[in-house]
Amino acid sequence: MKEYLAKLLKALSEKNQAMQTALSKASAEGTTPDESTEAEIQAIEKDIAALNVNIERTKKQIAAAEEAAKNANKPEPSHGEETKKKSVITMESNLPAGIGFAQYARAKICSQLEAKKGNFVSPMDVAKQMGFSDEVQDLVTKATLGTTTDSGFAASLVHENRLVGEFVEMLRAATVFDKITGFRAVPFNSKIPSQLTSGTAAWVGEGAVKPVTNPTYGEVEIKEHKLAAITVYTQELMRRSDPAVDVLVRDDLIEASKVLIDNTFLDAAAATAVRPAGVLNAVTAITAAGTTAANYEADLLKLISAFVTANLSLDGAYFLMSETRAAQISLLRDALGNSYFNGMSLRGERTLLGVPVITSQAVGDKIILIKTSEILLAQDGGVDVSYSDQATIVDGSTTHNLWQQNKFAVRVEKYITWAKRRPVASAFIDYATGG
Repeated sequence: MKEYLAKLLKALSEKNQAMQTALSKASAEGTTPDESTEAEIQAIEKDIAALNVNIERTKKQIAAAEEAAKNANKPEPSHGEETKKKSVITMESNLPAGIGFAQYARAKICSQLEAKKGNFVSPMDVAKQMGFSDEVQDLVTKATLGTTTDSGFAASLVHENRLVGEFVEMLRAATVFDKITGFRAVPFNSKIPSQLTSGTAAWVGEGAVKPVTNPTYGEVEIKEHKLAAITVYTQELMRRSDPAVDVLVRDDLIEASKVLIDNTFLDAAAATAVRPAGVLNAVTAITAAGTTAANYEADLLKLISAFVTANLSLDGAYFLMSETRAAQISLLRDALGNSYFNGMSLRGERTLLGVPVITSQAVGDKIILIKTSEILLAQDGGVDVSYSDQATIVDGSTTHNLWQQNKFAVRVEKYITWAKRRPVASAFIDYATGG
């Protein structure tokens, strides 16, 4: 069966090569495929589809055969072993990701609201009254673990890790910062050596003096920074058992946190005691020439040249831009109506000049080229949640007097920081002043 699979995979590779050959004819001529080429392409597509179906079918048969062989080789348990076996039922939550964490936060909030009125209602009682799952109830009471002889010892910590982990993963997926990979992980409060300039070599004639050049080194200090995002709700909203409230709380906490992370990461501000430097700090902008295809091509070449001059390759690099800018570039066409920049589609994964593209409106009027291996990252895997109904919160021109207005504030905190390993880790085109 495995030999048959190998033949199928080989045939698929040959068909894909044939497809590339057929498409290259039209590509070389700068036209769409003629009738004969189109017929050839359609025939190849049918063959590829049939091969994919058979490959998947064969893989399933191989997996089933291996599983059957594995079970057949297991020794039969003795009579004594059978009597010792116990049935274990595992319950898994069917809540959407992040909802369990939002429910946990609401249970704690509503308990405090009742306490303000002189009614002691534990967070566990609130969770039960609102119909929250056993997993959420376990998270609410995670501090009471029992002894190591308990059958459920530390089970609550398992639920905490999963429910909090779901929220953190959703937060990461929502940010530009965590859509890109390749950062160098480092611990908090550490100093990392970095090479600022490199030594050089030269050809030397017979008997001539050899040039002496020394590389220079420095240190990058990784401090401990903490972001905090606050969202405000009415007390009446928190008391409702409507499932839509859980979704609202989850999405608000994620939105507040992701905006702060992205805006800080993508700005040009210097590091302070309370925040890391933006990735564009101390980077000189390339003024955009315009927004025609030729302008984009010329500006992108300048952007890439900034990396090449600093001896940085494009391996592991990303282009960052807004969705609006990506859509504008994807719609550029040449005289024959072909996409000017292949890989820049309106939806899905995008590449520009072969470099992956990450989009977010947080990028604004810029195109940023970033190399993540030149950025040091320190972060923990958790998130802290606090609550208050006593403070006065100023949000721009809006002031929230929590006690007077029957409102409740939820604060989410996460420890995270980053720093460029050397000054040149990014470059950008500025469309606010040019283009």
